[in-house]
Amino acid sequence: MRTPHGALLLLFILACLRGAYSGGGRSRFTSIISFGDSYADTGNLVMWADPVLPALPLKNLPYGETFFGHPTGRATDGRLVLDFIADALGLPSVPPYLAKANNFSAGVNFAVVGAPALNLTYLQGLNLTVNPPINSSLHDQLVWFQKLKPSLCKGQGTDCFGSSLFVMGEFGGNDYISFLLSNKTVEQARPYVPQIVDSISRGVEVLCCAQDGSKVHSSFNSHNLLLHRPVFPFKFLYSATQDFFALSIHWLRHADP
Repeated sequence: MRTPHGALLLLFILACLRGAYSGGGRSRFTSIISFGDSYADTGNLVMWADPVLPALPLKNLPYGETFFGHPTGRATDGRLVLDFIADALGLPSVPPYLAKANNFSAGVNFAVVGAPALNLTYLQGLNLTVNPPINSSLHDQLVWFQKLKPSLCKGQGTDCFGSSLFVMGEFGGNDYISFLLSNKTVEQARPYVPQIVDSISRGVEVLCCAQDGSKVHSSFNSHNLLLHRPVFPFKFLYSATQDFFALSIHWLRHADP
């Protein structure tokens, strides 16, 4: 039986990757630049946490057990949608930004588990509980990107990101969670919705306006929220998820450019 989450993942991949391959079957994308929260983080929070934050469950099984065989810093027992996108495009998994020793020639991931759309200082100024209490907002991630940009573009001319896929992962959910963690009501959170949406919109605009020739896709997707639920029920509920990915990638490889 097809699940809503599986269908959403399929639709996202089809929308995001449509036309990604040229007539010769070769991907037109040579790198992926990713932003977001736990839906996209491939290890930034874990690298940030030691010794700044308390021990994280992400460092232990069952995180990572169904594909990698060990924890990788992803908030799932297997791969993220971002991993499937990279695989479908013939690219390696997108390395986390904080893994400074990594080669970022095929992409870099700025996403951090728990990242909000609004800045930490602003949320704390509203007397809200922010978890984790670190500067990992959308604005912060864009600042990291700007700092890394010279090294990413070294020797590549003005069309540095012409073949880059920019993935704007989910933002906003953690802002609303901060209100709930602070015992605020939905009505108390509602006035801040325009600010959260505006912050996300501005982030996308910055990328769209700054990167000539690049492609920006926004994703609001679902993954195994192991921070809140055990892994085994998901194995039974979403056992056919891999079939959706296989179908979508098959469609991608045989679609007209």
